[in-house]
Amino acid sequence: MSNINVTFRHVDPSKALKDYVVEKLGRIQKVVDNSFDANVTLSVEKYRHIAEVFATGKGITIKAFESTDDLYSAIDLVCDKVERQLKKYREKRKEKGQGGLPALIVSGSSLTIRENDSGGPQIIRSDNFLTKPMSVEEAARHLDLLKVDVVMFVNQDTNQHSVVFRQQDGNIGFTEPSAR
Repeated sequence: MSNINVTFRHVDPSKALKDYVVEKLGRIQKVVDNSFDANVTLSVEKYRHIAEVFATGKGITIKAFESTDDLYSAIDLVCDKVERQLKKYREKRKEKGQGGLPALIVSGSSLTIRENDSGGPQIIRSDNFLTKPMSVEEAARHLDLLKVDVVMFVNQDTNQHSVVFRQQDGNIGFTEPSAR
């Protein structure tokens, strides 16, 4: 059984939209061997309708988003992206005989896992880079969505690579390269 949570930002909550998301993600249940949890955020910013999905299942994490001029098409596209990534992940596991990476992160993020030669702890490096241009506020929301402390993104106002990060005092910090 899947647990699907839908959050609305700058959009009037709609049972029809929520049911549509649940139906679309329900199809993905067939692709995944076990149940999964999905947090879906539907939002509207100016003329962009955005659908974001953060899904976790046994051994896999998927983060994907789409932006279009229609919320239903954004939902369709993001669900198709999630389904394609799950199928790709499943094929890689089959090729490696159930091996493969324990986590797969999409939409500009990458995950590298290595085992220490001495059989010690694993070194895990995760680079959270969001490729779509966005506002600083939107990138800051991704800190909670992605459950990370640092996110690198392309600032839509300056077209520069920028970083938002969670400070020890709980505030959100922001930095980008200065002009030389």
